[in-house]
Amino acid sequence: MSKHITEKQRYAISKMLQVPMSKKDIAEAIGVDRSNIYREIKRNCDSRSGKYNPDLAQRKADKRKVEKKRKEVFTQAMKKRVKKLLRKDLSPEQIVGRSQVENIAMVSHETIYCWIWQDKRQGGDLHKSLRRQGRKYSKRGSKNAGRGFIPNRVEIDQRPSIVEQKERFGDLEIDTIIGKN
Repeated sequence: MSKHITEKQRYAISKMLQVPMSKKDIAEAIGVDRSNIYREIKRNCDSRSGKYNPDLAQRKADKRKVEKKRKEVFTQAMKKRVKKLLRKDLSPEQIVGRSQVENIAMVSHETIYCWIWQDKRQGGDLHKSLRRQGRKYSKRGSKNAGRGFIPNRVEIDQRPSIVEQKERFGDLEIDTIIGKN
């Protein structure tokens, strides 16, 4: 099964839609997945008539192919800029953001990180310019983050019964808090 629908297949889709045939049967007949047929019809129908036109579909597909954003190549100039900004303690995300604001071509922050780790494997020291110097960090809300475990903790149901009466100072947590006034 090919990834892209050809012009010949578009004409076949058009003829089968006129019969009418189910999209599943059309997919089996031309040898593509049925999701491709649904996507092809949805993308390339005439906006005014709502009908599938193979010539229009081919023109739209050719236009998308030409206008497709090309993958940015990590050039030496970009690498030089990244090194300079890393030395100024900017993160790869900030480098990409700043480059976009200044309208300078730049690869994604993931590409920059991959390049930094590749440099580290080859004995380089770029990872030392990162804020955490490549050390792992725990994400917010993880089990071990926050206040931690309370030593000698007593479960609520194991406390003395006198505490339940809440008559003494300290039986309520709020009792021990001293306000401003």
